[in-house]
Amino acid sequence: MIKCESYPNHHICRHLNTCELWIPTNTRYINLLKEIKFELKRLNELNQRKRQYFKVLTEICDFKYSRTVCIKGKLVKIPKINALNEYITKPEDVIVDLNFNVISQEIKDTECIIRELRKEEQNILKILKKRADKYD
Repeated sequence: MIKCESYPNHHICRHLNTCELWIPTNTRYINLLKEIKFELKRLNELNQRKRQYFKVLTEICDFKYSRTVCIKGKLVKIPKINALNEYITKPEDVIVDLNFNVISQEIKDTECIIRELRKEEQNILKILKKRADKYD
């Protein structure tokens, strides 16, 4: 059960940083939650880019970015040319900065950052809980 002697008037609470009713308003904790939210959003965007990479790769394999040409009496599929006057043979040629190795490395880095932020969040919650228990 949450107990606070100054319940209706939290602005006069003696234990402003440790009160269980004030834990969500602890500035360090709020900043950490904002950071976690930002990194989760970034991870979602990276996963969308990864899906987009595989979609474009499938389209390339299905010859969507190729044309049929007659060479010496035989029909041959050759890749189309993009705006940079390069042949479309990989997803980076269709969409700029769509490199699988870079995307997967960024995903791993972001997941590592999120893990560290979650550990820090748990530590903050443990400390706040211990302090709140001390005042009961």
